[in-house]
Amino acid sequence: MITGASGFVGRHILQTLMQFEHKDLQIVAATRNPKHLPAEYQGEVRAGDLRDQAYLDRVLAGVDIICHAAGWTNYAHDDAASRKNYLEPTIDLINRAKEWRVSRFVNLSNIAVVNHHQRHVDDAIGQPRRGCAMFNNIIAVETYLKSQASSHMSAINLRTGIYCGQGVNTGLLPLLLQRPTLPLISGKYGYLPIVDGRDIGQAFARAALLPDVQGYLSLNITGPETPQQKTVIQFLHKKMQHNHSMPITLPAVITIPVHKLLQLVSYKRLKPMTTCAITASLANPIIDNTKARQLSGYQPQISWQASVEDFAAEFVRNTNEAGLFVEEKEFII
Repeated sequence: MITGASGFVGRHILQTLMQFEHKDLQIVAATRNPKHLPAEYQGEVRAGDLRDQAYLDRVLAGVDIICHAAGWTNYAHDDAASRKNYLEPTIDLINRAKEWRVSRFVNLSNIAVVNHHQRHVDDAIGQPRRGCAMFNNIIAVETYLKSQASSHMSAINLRTGIYCGQGVNTGLLPLLLQRPTLPLISGKYGYLPIVDGRDIGQAFARAALLPDVQGYLSLNITGPETPQQKTVIQFLHKKMQHNHSMPITLPAVITIPVHKLLQLVSYKRLKPMTTCAITASLANPIIDNTKARQLSGYQPQISWQASVEDFAAEFVRNTNEAGLFVEEKEFII
């Protein structure tokens, strides 16, 4: 069963699994918005809201493996909303999974939960930060899932990089486009670990069907290479035919304090210059997929250039059609 099946990650998981031809594989799409499922999907749909206890009581009937792709995204700090819309429903889902004797729980996480110095380490412990409700609650889910994993219910935690490709309607790249003067990071922490939705779908499919896993496993999931921030933004502006001058790039030791200052002076604005979550997402070393490749066979196929090009084309199309682009969309799919 895929939760959040009509969202960016969920749709890609569905589309990947639909390509599998296996007599024992039956896909269930759990979603609040069935009309947003891929048109080609003809499998079972269990429509409902993970915040609804009655829905949780019945949605896992007959389910052996969960791909938990439902999420709530807001780069502003709103802990109460994040807990209500993401943390609490996810903890409830994990508890129900144990009650229903689910054998595998694959969880969607983010590499930014870890301090940027350790972000290349797949199983590094997440570091809560003041003002980062979204990432702090993802850390809380990781911690709880790890405590509940056992020989009866294995858990695989997938820490994905920066979403890119078709279908990205929120996340770091749209936020950066709307903040063309925000300083970027150079040096060893000035990289963007971009990952295309199709590669995330592949990673989930491999994790869901990986044999002989007991307990808890955490894997970083990124693209084939990790480009520098400046290189990505230059490429993105070129594809979108923007005339913006390039933002200043500084080493992390300077940029991070500058971002913290910008948070303080702009936090009351409707669109603050930056937030804790934006800054945390920006500071990245080079990240590879060695562990995921060795343990699950994950091999990312989509280059960052191809993924950014797809994102840029869709962004321009949506902007032209709607006259605007939703900057920070809160959602639980």
